[in-house]
Amino acid sequence: MKLKNDRDMGNFDLKQIFSFQTTYGFNALCVGTIFRQNGLNLIIGGEDGIIRIFDLGKEKEFKNTQVIMETKSGPIQCMAVQDVTKFYHNDLIVADSTGMMTIFCNQQILCRQSVSDSCINCVQTQTNAMNNLEIVMSNDSGEIFGVLPSKELWRININDASKDQVVKSSITCLLAVDLPDFHGKMTSYILAADSSCNLSVIHQGLIVSSVKTPSVVTAMCAGKFVDPSKLSLLPPSTGGSPDNHQVALGTESGAIYIFCNFSVTEEEYVNTGYTITLLKKLELPEYDNDILVCTGHFNAIHIYLDGKKLCHHVTSDWVNSFDIMDRDGSKELVVGCLDRSIQGYKIMI
Repeated sequence: MKLKNDRDMGNFDLKQIFSFQTTYGFNALCVGTIFRQNGLNLIIGGEDGIIRIFDLGKEKEFKNTQVIMETKSGPIQCMAVQDVTKFYHNDLIVADSTGMMTIFCNQQILCRQSVSDSCINCVQTQTNAMNNLEIVMSNDSGEIFGVLPSKELWRININDASKDQVVKSSITCLLAVDLPDFHGKMTSYILAADSSCNLSVIHQGLIVSSVKTPSVVTAMCAGKFVDPSKLSLLPPSTGGSPDNHQVALGTESGAIYIFCNFSVTEEEYVNTGYTITLLKKLELPEYDNDILVCTGHFNAIHIYLDGKKLCHHVTSDWVNSFDIMDRDGSKELVVGCLDRSIQGYKIMI
């Protein structure tokens, strides 16, 4: 559904700083510093299985691909920038539609590992209290698994918990997050949402809690989005402060809910009216609460604060991937659309 531009949306605006058209399809992009390169890089994962890296520090030249790497596998679905090897700077984790995980170190393939019989749709990385890294992925068959470059750590299937379930569930999104446990101790969890409106809380490969959601959750991000006094789900026995331990849940219905203390708010934070596919947090010192940047089945970027829309910026097509970067002290967005275009925006306050 195409939307018309709303003009009176508050004091936020997006100023375009670059735009270019690619000749290839892509499903994922991210921004980070990887390998031995200096400065920020734009990393695009193509449907042709090729990684293309651009140097964002070269304003006049960065639209020309600086580095090309081949996964020698299928269409890339998701990526993560993480220091896996501890040898150089950050490495690149790539997952694709054939179930292959490829890890690049210093522009070379460190490992190629078939971790799934079906398409990998989510990838997250997590470092536990012992500083051990875990790569967590999910697929279309309802499986969630934690792996290292050399071995598999654990694997579960959410459908195993419901033997009588007629329709099999698939994972819709994952989020690695640190939250207070039931005793107030900070713990590393994986939140896994599925197509049956379940939100599972996973710790070390075990489901420790599961809650029903009002709609299928399709996007998640952690932050502080609501003043704690306005949350009606805080049990007095909880030891952890809720201030900075909330998770925004974007859903298929277009509503955004808040997950806190293992419960989901009944009230909507906001409702876009259309399916949400991506949520990211934006922290600005001027505001007590975090800002939500939201995209989905609409040709626009929405920016929300305290449940109010501050910006509605029309894009050339639906956004299928975006990332937030901090460059020279200013917050910027890099956005990829279904029409194969890439745009960069500076957030104007």
